[in-house]
Amino acid sequence: MNRIAVLAFTLLLVALTACSDGNGGASATDTPPVQNDSTRSPVTPGARPDGVPATAQPVEETTTLGSIERRANETPEAVETRELLDGSCQDGVITLTTSEETIYAARGCDGFWDAQAEELFVGEQVAIVLEVTPARLRILIETTTGAQSEFTVDGIWLE
Repeated sequence: MNRIAVLAFTLLLVALTACSDGNGGASATDTPPVQNDSTRSPVTPGARPDGVPATAQPVEETTTLGSIERRANETPEAVETRELLDGSCQDGVITLTTSEETIYAARGCDGFWDAQAEELFVGEQVAIVLEVTPARLRILIETTTGAQSEFTVDGIWLE
């Protein structure tokens, strides 16, 4: 009886192998292509606006300028933060002047800080992330007191 079962199994394997190309019955043309690409097009930085000095260098990878470490029930720890001296927007260029550098970003001025928001940031110790990814360009600003601001931009330059 075992011989019959082995023979039947062997015949089944031979039949399955004959019906396929060794790929489990599916040919390469039956398999949909694997696509890991995002459906979004990569962001391309815009041209340098007239308000950005020629000496300012384009930011081509994510750059962190200071950090603020927060732990429950503890005072936030500022690590290499800088003082934000001024923040303004004119003719489609955001200018953030810190005690260490000046950051320029191409972006419309609608929605930039009003006087109340400016009070939360200017004169404060801040950590800034200049984020450059295929999906977007943005600036993240955080103060040690917990205020946060974020701007999606068309280009970032650092001087």
